Formats: sequence, structure tokens, C-alpha cells
Amino acid sequence: MVSYSAQQFESEYPLKTETEQIEAIVPISYYARYVRLFRRLPHAVLRRLTRKKCQGYSIMAPHLAGKNGLEIGGPSEIFRPGRLIPVYERFGKIDHCNFSSQTIWSDAADRKKFGPHLGKQFVAEASDLSMIPDEAYSFVLASHVLEHVANPLRALQEWTRVLKPQGALLVVVPHKRGTFDHRRAFTSFDHIEADFQAGVSEDDLTHLREIVELHDLNLDPAADSQHRFRERCMSNSSVRGMHHHVFSPEVLVLMFTWLHMRVLNVAIERPFHIVGFAQKTGPGEMEQVRLDNLGYLNENAEWKKCNPFHEPGFLGDLN
Repeated sequence: MVSYSAQQFESEYPLKTETEQIEAIVPISYYARYVRLFRRLPHAVLRRLTRKKCQGYSIMAPHLAGKNGLEIGGPSEIFRPGRLIPVYERFGKIDHCNFSSQTIWSDAADRKKFGPHLGKQFVAEASDLSMIPDEAYSFVLASHVLEHVANPLRALQEWTRVLKPQGALLVVVPHKRGTFDHRRAFTSFDHIEADFQAGVSEDDLTHLREIVELHDLNLDPAADSQHRFRERCMSNSSVRGMHHHVFSPEVLVLMFTWLHMRVLNVAIERPFHIVGFAQKTGPGEMEQVRLDNLGYLNENAEWKKCNPFHEPGFLGDLN
């Protein structure tokens, strides 16, 4: 921390009277500076110091507490106790589904991360849960999975199918501003809907050129080099390390609306998370759901007011 002499302090903070000198307590004068330094701490440290949970956590938690659900992908650090969305400790039981029994993210201690709540384990595509009956679960979770799916509307449709009436869907996707995707444009909803209509499958490489050319290798050390990253992408049907799409909060809302799901929470959280939480509704609620969800798209939406990427100077070097 910079050391200030009395003369330096007085030149920076000129005081006219003795009363003003008493009122101008130094910690208050340094408040903005302390806040800037505090914000530079690693996000995990900040959360532990402030006990901060995701915006809207109090809205989401009651829909999950004591209930049985399914996680696509995972286990996910973000859902563990003390993390941004600490919901693992609140469940009854949670089944687990991944595209393979072993992935590039697998860890020998994965089962322990779920705690005592782990139930069945399925090996299946995120967009094809045909081994699971309709309305089997009270909630579905997926953290940083949807961007790896070539046909995200198809996947969301499947996740919604296995939800009970009024069941909840919690989806976390990366915000490009904090990731190696920051050079890419956001994917439009029209594009995502076209992929659904075309029945795009998981071996799709439509976005390969864009991904390879715009991928920021400096933010993805595991990719090693552009050549090796391209090779990994070419084998994506077995690896699933490629981000097919770049989601914005608005497109996430539009996808939920397309599925007639009522959006209950949208949040953007550091370092790079978009959190979407929606509830399954009945056929008679379609028009009301559409109208309600429009509130998350207008300029005064609460999540936009709390968007950390609008803060001046935060990741300002990224587009």
C-alpha cells in the first residue's frame, strides 16, 4: 500500500476548517480505493470473505430443497457448499448424466463431490434422455454444458420433458467476456432455432473455422497450440471440448420462452457465468409466460442493472 506523508495527504484532500478535518476520517477518504483493491482479489476468495451467493439464490433454493433431480454433466464445483450456487447440500437425491463414463474433465474424486446425495448414473447424450421417463424429476441442473451441445434447443427440450409439472431448470453457461470465446459474436436465437429445425447432431462441425480462428489460446492453456486445438475440435464427437455456440442472457431467455418455461431468475456473475433459472408450466399458461419473460428482455431488467461486465475497467481489454 502506498505510504502518504501529511503534506501529500493535505494536498490531495484540502480541508478548510478543523471541523471538516475531524469529519474527514481517513478510512472514508480511502473507501473507493479499498473497494478497487478488494475487487481484484480472486473471485473464490471474495465469495468466502463476503459469503456471497449468486444473485437470486433465495428464489432458486426453495425449488430444490429436499427434492430429487438430475444433473447433466458434472459434478460441478459451482454447486458445492461455499461456492456461488451451493445447492448440492440441499437436495434429497440427484442422478447424474454424462455423454461418457470418462471425459476430459473426469476426476477420481467426482463421486465424493456430490456428497451423500448421489443416485443413479446415466451415460447418454444431453439431447437424448430417452432412457428416462417423462416427468421423472423435480429439477434439472447443468453447469457449463449447453455450450458444448450442437443442438441446444433439442437438449433443453429433453431436460424439460423429464421435469415434473412446475419443476425447475437451472442452467449456467459462460459469458464470453470472461472466456476464450470473447472474440466471437453472440449466437442469435434464429441460428439456434434453425439448428433445431435441421436436426443438427453432435458430430456437427459447422462452427469449426470460426472457433479455431477466434479462440484465444492465452485464456485456454490446455489447448496448447492452434494446431492441437484444431485436432481436438476435429475429434469433438468423442471429446466434447468445443463451444458450438456463444450465449447471451437474452438468448437464454428466448430459449426458455420457446419451451414455454417461466423465467424466475437471470444473473451474470464473475468471473464468467450466466445463470438462468426457469420453471416448467402448463399449456394454458403459454401467453402469460411469454409476457412475463419479456420483462427479462427490456432495458430495465434487474439483471442488467447488476451486470458486472458493465463496470468501467473490468476486463476492458476484451470485446
